[in-house]
Amino acid sequence: MNRRTALLALSTAALTAGCTATTSTTTVVPKPTAPDHGGQSLWHVIDDDGRTLARLPDDDPLVTLVRKTVALHSGVVDNRDARDIARSVTDELSFYNPDFAMSLRSGDYSEKLVGLFTRNHLATRQTSIAWYRSTFPRDRATAKVTMESTIEFTAADTAYLNANGFALHTPYAQRRTVSLARTGGRWLIVALEKEPLTRQAKTLPGRP
Repeated sequence: MNRRTALLALSTAALTAGCTATTSTTTVVPKPTAPDHGGQSLWHVIDDDGRTLARLPDDDPLVTLVRKTVALHSGVVDNRDARDIARSVTDELSFYNPDFAMSLRSGDYSEKLVGLFTRNHLATRQTSIAWYRSTFPRDRATAKVTMESTIEFTAADTAYLNANGFALHTPYAQRRTVSLARTGGRWLIVALEKEPLTRQAKTLPGRP
C-alpha cells in the first residue's frame, strides 16, 4: 500500500466516526436507497457455494438488527470532528468484536486517527447511505453486508486537501463490505473492507 492509499484508507476510517448523520438522540436507520433492484430483496440466505436459498424482506427482524448495527457504525465513522475525535474512536471500537478491536489497537489505530484529525483540523459528515446485495449463511449466525456511504469534508487544512486531492463540501462515496457475527444478543463487526473514496459528480439544479 503506497502512502496516498494509506492516507485515503486512514482518513476514511477516521472520517467515518462520530454520531449519526443527524445530531438528535433519535436512532434513524436508513432504508435501501441504491441501486434499484426492481423491488427484489437485497438480503440473501446462501449455501456454501454462494447460491441463494431464500430472500429476506427489509422488515425481517434479523435484517433489521444487522442493518441497524451497520447504519449506526457508519454514522459514527462518517460524522467526525477533530474537536471530539477521541470520543468518536471509542464509540467506533464499541461496534467491533474483541479480536477485531484488539487488532486495531495493536496497530495504534486510535492514536493515528486522533493525530490525523487534530493535526489537519478535519471534520466530515455523512450525506447518504446505500445498501447492496448482502448475505447470511444457512445458520444465520453471521452476515456480510455490502453498503456505500457518501461523505463530505466540512473542515480541513488546505495543505491536507491539496496533498490528498480532496475538496471541501464535495461528495465522496466509499463502498464497504462489513462482516458481522452474532455474539450473545448483539451483532458485532468482525472485519471491515473499504474501497478508496470516489468523488461523486454534483447534480446541478434542474438536472436529473
